[in-house]
Amino acid sequence: MKGVFVSRTEEDTKRIAGELAKHLKGNEVICLVGDLGAGKTTFVKGLAEAMGIREGYQVRSPTFSLIHQYPTTQGNIFHVDLYRVDYLDLEEVLGEGLVVIEWPKDMSICQIVVEITEEGHERLIKIYTNNHVQEGSDS
Repeated sequence: MKGVFVSRTEEDTKRIAGELAKHLKGNEVICLVGDLGAGKTTFVKGLAEAMGIREGYQVRSPTFSLIHQYPTTQGNIFHVDLYRVDYLDLEEVLGEGLVVIEWPKDMSICQIVVEITEEGHERLIKIYTNNHVQEGSDS
């Protein structure tokens, strides 16, 4: 799934993420790019809901813990926040589920990029594949 989508509400953002979830094959690395408050964590909520997040788990920003794991009916989601760190070894989680990175430092790891920008009262959500990744998704 590629394209530019308009979100006017948090529900719109989650719906767009849910549509992306339908196109995932498994174990992708998605990088979320956007300013503070742009809706990156809301986007992850939409992915988790669409993938059947297990009861008792709630998507929260991993700013202080750096990484959260959410079990879903379609496998694990690893939600990573690199805002305050220069490096975090992700080898243990790569290939073990969907890895979603907020504030990526090295875009070469990203198979799918989601850029969220604010335009007035709307958010533009641009989704594209990273052509610099050898084993990237073509969704």
